[in-house]
Parts: sequence; structure tokens; C-alpha cells
Amino acid sequence: MVEANLLGIHALGVDINPLTSLLVRAKTELVDNPDFFAEQCLQATKRAREHPPDYNPAIPNHETWFLPQAQEELARIFGYLIINPDELPDEVRDFLLVCASATVRRVCNADPQISKPFVSRKMRERLEAGTVEQRALHIFNRNTRNFLDRKIKYMRTINNLATVWGYYPKSHMFEHSDARTLSEIADNDIDAIITSPPYANAQEYFRSIKLELYWLNLIPNGMLASLDRTLVGTERLPMSECDHPPTFGIPDLDTALGQIYPVDRKRAHIVLRYFQDMRSSIEQCYRVLKPGGYFGLLVGDNVIRKVPVNTHVFLQHIAENIGFNTEHVGYDRIVARSLTPKRHETAGIIEVEWMLIFRKVGF
Repeated sequence: MVEANLLGIHALGVDINPLTSLLVRAKTELVDNPDFFAEQCLQATKRAREHPPDYNPAIPNHETWFLPQAQEELARIFGYLIINPDELPDEVRDFLLVCASATVRRVCNADPQISKPFVSRKMRERLEAGTVEQRALHIFNRNTRNFLDRKIKYMRTINNLATVWGYYPKSHMFEHSDARTLSEIADNDIDAIITSPPYANAQEYFRSIKLELYWLNLIPNGMLASLDRTLVGTERLPMSECDHPPTFGIPDLDTALGQIYPVDRKRAHIVLRYFQDMRSSIEQCYRVLKPGGYFGLLVGDNVIRKVPVNTHVFLQHIAENIGFNTEHVGYDRIVARSLTPKRHETAGIIEVEWMLIFRKVGF
């Protein structure tokens, strides 16, 4: 959505992850007076230092994840922002909550190089040596200044471009939205769609950001599992649904499912659910696109229980069956990773991402 706005394109965002919605709002929201906005943000970082540390999110085993100083300083920051005693405007509060969420993993006992929170041997050694970072207030202030610099540059760029275009690009994030329904978007209403859906069996997305979600009070009733169940291709399947060999209707995919099922019945049905969810999502993309509109989808293939699953091939097959024409298939080899993938030995690592470009035929 940021890149769309910089190109003068009105953009709609759909993501079931509540942290993503918060992040996009904070990044794309324009304010009337950037200098006053920055002043309010910096003043709030000072007020957070004075706030009592009485905010206690229901984080299971919180002592595992945070040392006392980090826990206390995060309680001051999030308590101030969530209680909002100074009645900060929504755009200021949203922006600062993003700065605060970016602070959590910096003062956490989890290894920052592993996506899912995990106290590795390296971190245990740092804990014993007393070198784990705990200065949450310091990092929150630094994050706020760094992120303000980026946001103000973005807003100034948009303002300058708007004088040339004669309009401001609009962006809107649908709250509590779902790619499988796109219920708030009308038929034949969208010019183009770009998406990078979850990868089958590749990442437990909500568990990777669970600590941030707990501090932000974005986990309903403290139940992380309830969020997990909302994901495309959720792994939260009862075994009672996995007592028969899964079939989808694409011969090669059914072959792969048949090879996975004897080894891991539940995993086979997780893969089936993923492709069922993706079919629903692609159907919705076709519905909302204008005739002649383009649909770009970035995805990686998988190895599940040592069985190759050619995800991009199967998604192309699904899209064409729904009515899309394939315009282009490209790929990009992943040469650098910022996070260490902690994967099961039978799962493999995604080495290539595929970009599929489809078009809804216009009549």
C-alpha cells in the first residue's frame, strides 16, 4: 500500500493479522501537520517514562520471555498507550503502538534470529552473562525517532507528488477482513491485485508475533489458538477430520497428498485445507477484479514430510480453472535470509519464490 500510494494509486488492504492492519495504518496515514505530529510523538515517549508499570498482559510464562527491567519498562510504554490518559489522537497512538511493538523482541529473551519465539543456547548464555538488552524505554524512544524520520519523508514525498497529480492517493485497510470472502468489496470493482499469501506448512504466523500481540492486547480473550484457526491453511485441525485420505481434484496434488497421508494424516489434511482456502481466495480475487484486471501472486513451493508440493503449479491450475489467463510466470531465488528458519528435517526450506501474473479476460 505504501508503494501504491507513491505511484499515485488508490489502495485497499486486506489482511487477517491485526498487527498488520495496525502497521499499515501507521505507515500510510497522512496528517495535516507533520511537525506537530512528530512533536506529539516525542512528547508521548517522555510521558510513557512517568506512567506507572501496572499494565500486565496475560502472557503465558512471561518470566521466560522478559527480565524484570524489560517487563517493567514495557508495562510503562504499553500501559500509557493503551490506557491513553492524555487522549492522544488515533494517528499518534497507532504510530507509537507500532514503535512499541518493534521494541518487544529487542528486549526479549528469545533469539532474534529465529522467527518463532525461542530461548536458544546463545540466548541462555547471554542471560547467564547478563548481556540481554532490557532498556525498553531507550529502544522505544530510538524506534520512535527512526520511524518518524521515515514517515515524515514519506508524507513529504506524497505531498510533493500530490501537487503534480492534483490529488492525494487514498489507502484503506479493511479491519477484520478475510481474503476468502472480501465481503466489503463489490464485484468487478478492483483494477489490480498483488498478494503474497501464507505458504503451506511454512510458518506459524501468529505464533511468530505472539509476544507483540499479547502486549498490544490483540489476542481475543487471551486465546492464541482462536487466532490461529482463522489463518489460511490453519494447522488447528481436529484429528476427527483427518480419518480419510484427502483429495482435492488436481491429479498431481492428490498424488502428493496420498504420499503424505500414510506418514502424517493430519499434515496431509492441513495441506488440503490450505489449497481449499487458496481456491476460495482466488475465486474472490476473480469476483472483485474488473474485466481486464491483473492479479499477481507471490508464493513458494514446499517439501512436506519429504514429499515435494509444487504449490505454484497447483495455484496456477486453480486460477485457470476459475477463469484467469496466465500472463507470466517468473521466479526469484532467495539468496539471503534475515531470520534463521527453524524447520523440521522433513520439511525443507523454500529456496525459490514464484511470481504468477494472471489476467481476468475482458469482454
